[in-house]
Amino acid sequence: MGLGLGAGVYFEYYRRPTPAPTRFITGLNRVVQATLAQRAPQYAATPKDAVRAALHENALWFNLDRQPTTALLGMELWAEELAYYDALPDWRVSLQAMARTILDSGALYRRSYLEFLQTSAPLVPTRAAQQELSEIVNEWMQLAICLQDCAASAAAPALETPSRLVRRLAFREEHFWGKVLEL
Repeated sequence: MGLGLGAGVYFEYYRRPTPAPTRFITGLNRVVQATLAQRAPQYAATPKDAVRAALHENALWFNLDRQPTTALLGMELWAEELAYYDALPDWRVSLQAMARTILDSGALYRRSYLEFLQTSAPLVPTRAAQQELSEIVNEWMQLAICLQDCAASAAAPALETPSRLVRRLAFREEHFWGKVLEL
């Protein structure tokens, strides 16, 4: 429940010169703890209002953040660059690390957010959002497998495939968060 109330689902794409991996991702908003600390008392007093506020805040964070490496724009930048990762000296390590991050975090915390939506269903009508996010979670997991396969390939892989998957995920997430704003 804390991840959802803390508006904690996000996306961030990191690039650095060294050490390997030089490219990595996360799905956790940096301010989740502070947001949760502010929202927990509200949830205790008016749970429905707190859940709605958290849903809207997370949706706005994701769809309206205009930093080039975060949220929707970060996903789009990653998709653009991913097609050319084989030019990086540590491309295999970067792909493996990204796949591991997706798998270890439950599709970049989307699986945990799905649980938040399920738990919140008595307060806010989230059935359609649950269905859509469940599909998105599955697509993130497919992307992780694709990244692993590319990293393990003997020859230079066709990185356009995972790049297209990320573009599709960006589109799906933008649509999902837009629907969350309507709850």
